[in-house]
Amino acid sequence: MRTLLMTSIATAGLMISGCAEAGPTTDLNKTEIEEIVRSYLLENPEIIREAIEALQVKEMAAEEELNRASIVAARDALENDPRDVSIGPKDAKVTIVEFFDYNCGFCKRATPWVKEAIEEHGDDIRVVFKELPILDNRTKTSRPAAKAALAAARQGKYSAMHFALMESKSLTADSIRDLAEEVGLDMRKFDADLADPSIEQHIEDTLILANRLPALTGTPFFVIGDEYVSGADTRRLEQLLEDALNG
Repeated sequence: MRTLLMTSIATAGLMISGCAEAGPTTDLNKTEIEEIVRSYLLENPEIIREAIEALQVKEMAAEEELNRASIVAARDALENDPRDVSIGPKDAKVTIVEFFDYNCGFCKRATPWVKEAIEEHGDDIRVVFKELPILDNRTKTSRPAAKAALAAARQGKYSAMHFALMESKSLTADSIRDLAEEVGLDMRKFDADLADPSIEQHIEDTLILANRLPALTGTPFFVIGDEYVSGADTRRLEQLLEDALNG
């Protein structure tokens, strides 16, 4: 607010100087100028609101630019980490990256859209799955579920395990193991893979990547090209996907 007032004061000073050229020279000190501006603002308070709104618009634009720049800078890690599981060809026209937590209700809400997009667009899209168990401190099962999905990937059953976990209403250590058996995993290999530290490192690296994206403040978080969607806004996702496919 102080900055806005000083800007107004400076502007008022210029106006006064300009007017003075057409008439007798008037010398006003700082206190007098501030009083003139104060009176004017009290009579026209909407000017302050307009200035604040303009500043907010400018700050939002700068934030969006920063968000998109961070996505562009992380493009390779987002789309080409060989450890990530993806569905669809690598040369697909559009790549969708999703960060998610298996205990996130909004992630579960967005899952039908992901499945439908894969089924409807086939080889035109590629979906990259990013395990981001940010709710694990509260749930205690988000990280085990992420590790289970990555372990299932080593048996070629990531998709079945992923969607089974997403469709589960309540995850426990026992239910995660039950799902692994239901999708047909070799449980001895499954247990061995769960103990592999490289799976844990993969998850840690994904968390580090997420911290590089200022816009990523929760799950689900989708990236399509240079655009992003935070939350289960499937209408926005559909629009971005259609634009990318037709672009």
